[in-house]
Amino acid sequence: MPCSDHCKRQRAGPFPISRRQALLLSLAGLAGAWGPRRSWAEGALPDPSALIAAKPKSVVLFTASGAGRNDGSDWSNAMPIEQLSAALRAAQPGTGLLIGFDPANGPVSIGKEQVRINVSGSDGDPIFLQAGAITGASGIAATADTPEAFFQSAKPWSLESFGRRASSYFALVDGASHLRISGFRIDGTSADGFFKFRGKDAAGTYQDIVLTGIEARNVGRVIESERGARLQNVLIADCRAVGIVRGFARFRHLSDSMFSNLDLDAAKMDAGGEDVCQLIAVTAGENLLFENIVLRNAINQPPPPKEGKQPGYVQGDGIVCERETRNVTVRNCRASGMGDGGFDLKTTNVTMEDCSTESCKFGARIWARGENVIRRCDFRDPVSRNDTQGACIQAGGTLQIIDSRLHAGPGTVAISLSHKKNKEGPAVVMRGGAITLEGSGAIVHANGDGVLELHEVMVNGVATTKRLVFEKKNK
Repeated sequence: MPCSDHCKRQRAGPFPISRRQALLLSLAGLAGAWGPRRSWAEGALPDPSALIAAKPKSVVLFTASGAGRNDGSDWSNAMPIEQLSAALRAAQPGTGLLIGFDPANGPVSIGKEQVRINVSGSDGDPIFLQAGAITGASGIAATADTPEAFFQSAKPWSLESFGRRASSYFALVDGASHLRISGFRIDGTSADGFFKFRGKDAAGTYQDIVLTGIEARNVGRVIESERGARLQNVLIADCRAVGIVRGFARFRHLSDSMFSNLDLDAAKMDAGGEDVCQLIAVTAGENLLFENIVLRNAINQPPPPKEGKQPGYVQGDGIVCERETRNVTVRNCRASGMGDGGFDLKTTNVTMEDCSTESCKFGARIWARGENVIRRCDFRDPVSRNDTQGACIQAGGTLQIIDSRLHAGPGTVAISLSHKKNKEGPAVVMRGGAITLEGSGAIVHANGDGVLELHEVMVNGVATTKRLVFEKKNK
């Protein structure tokens, strides 16, 4: 792949900046000692509002083309955005780098060059990277109701050409930490994301990262990470995205982190093949909280079956945590219209509270043996897709269901016990709550060994206590 002009400049060295620009960047930060690398897991998770409310101590300003003296002192003398990588390298803890947007000048093009973030703030003095509409001499305004994108794909964006090979706009490298990133409005990204945490050249763990106020449409991904990228103490909050091909965010290793107040609608974008949508995906890590998240319409149809073959498996998930994750809490989250699972959690030790699903193939999928609890949740109207029977809950490990409501219509089940070869059969205990069945809807289906216990569960209005034991046929 030919090297872009930006790539050539990066190899040759940083963008040149003047002495005045360097002095302003130097003065913008505070010296201060670097604090110890603490984990949020050492105590209670921090108050997200306190992290979001933090402000830079001084700022350097950027616009798409720059203005005046190009020294970043105010909007009439803003630096051009092509100098952002160099400015980031020179930034000190406490510095705010503000990217101003003027609708009259149009959005910044995504894809022309990549911005590298390889600088860290310090504990208590993060570095801020913020985007917003220009206001006053040196401020940016809240833009929740502004329809225009600040950053837009340089090439026409479509589902057919959303770009699996194109690079992210921002690349975080070298374990850049203590960062506050906010206010970005984006239209059109590749599967490589808008922000990408790189793993091959990462020096240590990315930590103390806060991403807020991101609004995106027509995206392959918004946040991506490479294999080898480890992240800790991350908060992602107050974001919206609609029209999502691969997912809003994927993390290869994430610990001690929070997702809060997200509204994610895939809008049934289906790129087919290997481009399966998982709105939030975590491969490995521990101590994760998902709270107040809405997930919609991730559905990927398989290709038409060959003659005489069964139709393939319909994909598309809301929140996915793989087998190398543990200690995950999902609270007050809602999923609807998923081709597969609203919540596909292979995690050891899952707690779900006050969550709901509707019209997903599976509401929640709980796979591991551990302290897994679903409490005060409402899973209704699962959808059987092709030859796969829908279920409110599918369990492959151990699970307690407490004070929850399950509603299964014709051709679906409230609880599916999924026994995997050479594994111990699933064991599910449901206490209180209710199961409502319509038509041929059933309480349970088991494909092999498994146990379901009901204790004072209202089944179509009748208090029911029973123990159902299933054994694999022809052992």
